[in-house]
Amino acid sequence: MPKAVSDTDRIAVLGSWPDARDQSFHLDSPVSGNSGITAYGEDQDIYILWNSFLAVIVLGELQPDREEATALLRSCWNPSSGCSEAEWDLLEPSAWELLVHHEFMARGVKDFEVVRVPIQKTKTVVVDARTSHAGCGRKASSRDTLLYRGHFYGFRQDVLHRPAAVLSDKDETVTVDLCDADYFPIVTWAQRGAAGPIFAQE
Repeated sequence: MPKAVSDTDRIAVLGSWPDARDQSFHLDSPVSGNSGITAYGEDQDIYILWNSFLAVIVLGELQPDREEATALLRSCWNPSSGCSEAEWDLLEPSAWELLVHHEFMARGVKDFEVVRVPIQKTKTVVVDARTSHAGCGRKASSRDTLLYRGHFYGFRQDVLHRPAAVLSDKDETVTVDLCDADYFPIVTWAQRGAAGPIFAQE
């Protein structure tokens, strides 16, 4: 991380919405860029879903071909089974997950692991915006003490040159939920490691 940012046209600072809730594992953006996380007030931790970065990259490469790939898989099934459109709508996410997981295996995506990364007070950790991470929202010793972090995004220089029609409020205010249907193969991959499921329902 440089000592100072020399060109402020390349960064954005995010404000916190009133009553904002804690976030679980998420991506800050589906496209390449930097996310800087600064600890305010005291030393803090963030959690990185280790080995998931490659999975996000591979999934991003596969997504444009989803419809064609799942249609090909469907065509290989026995047509006498009588799979209706309504039934296929239910089966398609599982077919997509199967194809994605096979590609993960072919590309050497490893089992995920949750790694705690400490951030000293006033220090900044920078990760790629496509890195799956979660912040610890409260002190372990107290459920009442909130932790506050600064967060900046470094974005692509062409953002100012893209047509307004391709930009939206979501580009600046909403992170990528891994439970979104497009990213769900990452969540299900996290459930299959030798150490057991990473995500569990309480």
